[in-house]
Amino acid sequence: MYNTFVLILEIIGTIAFAISGAMTAIERKLDVLGVVILGSITACAGGFMRDVCLGEIPHMFIRPIYVIVASLSSLIMFIICYIKRDISMVENQFYKNTMNITDAIGLGIFVVIGANKTIQTGFISFFIVTFMATLTAVGGGILRDMCVNKIPNVFRKHLYAVPTILGGIIYYIMLSFKLNQYLSMATIVIFISAFRMLAYKFELSLPRVIFKEEKESDFHK
Repeated sequence: MYNTFVLILEIIGTIAFAISGAMTAIERKLDVLGVVILGSITACAGGFMRDVCLGEIPHMFIRPIYVIVASLSSLIMFIICYIKRDISMVENQFYKNTMNITDAIGLGIFVVIGANKTIQTGFISFFIVTFMATLTAVGGGILRDMCVNKIPNVFRKHLYAVPTILGGIIYYIMLSFKLNQYLSMATIVIFISAFRMLAYKFELSLPRVIFKEEKESDFHK
């Protein structure tokens, strides 16, 4: 039961992040191969980096289903955009909403997946579990943005990393008190996803230096 539940979460998270990566690739006018690769990187790179840091064989090599799902999801997004050929799909609110919704869902799911994988590997330190949970969630997004020569969202956009860190901390505490794991996982996924979407809706961000010559509105473009 537990393994099935986790697999379903992983598949949903993989699809969500793959769509996010594919939409970024399409917006940057990459070809079909670029779309598939960037979608797969977004979906799988966080877990890859986590496993390498933990000294494990990357899970994506043991169970290639995640790469397959990510590639297919990215390809489907490419086909949809290729058939519609509607520039509004990457230049209006639809694009922004799709990116933020899929990112929010992916962040929530991969925080709990990252924390669980770290604990299963034998690391139970509060810092390591929280760090690996956050890395799993934001690692793919960081590489996605770097691949298209963009400042990673995690460093500047609408409390991107804050909800993942808080979610990782709260999840660790919930596990420490031996609360129901299914309920804990569902709670954290909803918490992080909702937090991220509210931060986007109300344009909540951490403090940054804005010089007199700059406009705050430039930050939100």
